[in-house]
Amino acid sequence: MSTNLLISDDVEVVARWRGAFPEARQFTSVRGAVSNVEPDAIVWLHLPPDRFDAARLTGEAVRLLAPARIVALADTPSDEQALDLMERGAIGYCHAYAGAPMLHQVATVVGNEGLWVGPALLQRLIRANIGSLPELSLEKLGKLSSREREVAAAVGRGASNKEIARDLLITERTVKAHMSAIFLKLGVRDRLQLVLMMRGEVAQ
Repeated sequence: MSTNLLISDDVEVVARWRGAFPEARQFTSVRGAVSNVEPDAIVWLHLPPDRFDAARLTGEAVRLLAPARIVALADTPSDEQALDLMERGAIGYCHAYAGAPMLHQVATVVGNEGLWVGPALLQRLIRANIGSLPELSLEKLGKLSSREREVAAAVGRGASNKEIARDLLITERTVKAHMSAIFLKLGVRDRLQLVLMMRGEVAQ
């Protein structure tokens, strides 16, 4: 199970978040958390109000805390900011004052290697990235093994590694090995790009 870690100095946000994850640790800065974050951790990053500062902080967290997964918490969420931060490396984005049930749902998805992206935002991500993503062609798909195609299709549907392993009757380690091969063969750098590519059109 992934560990949870909050970066925030807002008393109300900390109190609400601790209601969902009472055993988790909290820090007031990204740099303060560096020596305390585990590789499989979910880092909940409370964003400052200024959009420029929020983007800078997210980039810093992704750079310094990798391979931990970053979930951005916004006081006033917007699709525009979510799009920007996920392009910078965040894999989740939600309201800073979300209740415990929602936070638990986000943690489950992200903890299982999933992305917390709503349908409307996913379509915006596809449109925004369509020019920069490698083209998904039948020729490229043909380079994948039948199992790799099954894994890629499942990722495109939003399935987590745990769900893929369960459905295909393989281990999560095997799923990760397939993912590495898929990234290489399709020319994508991460899971988000693969999701966007699989949700797009296949060129003939």
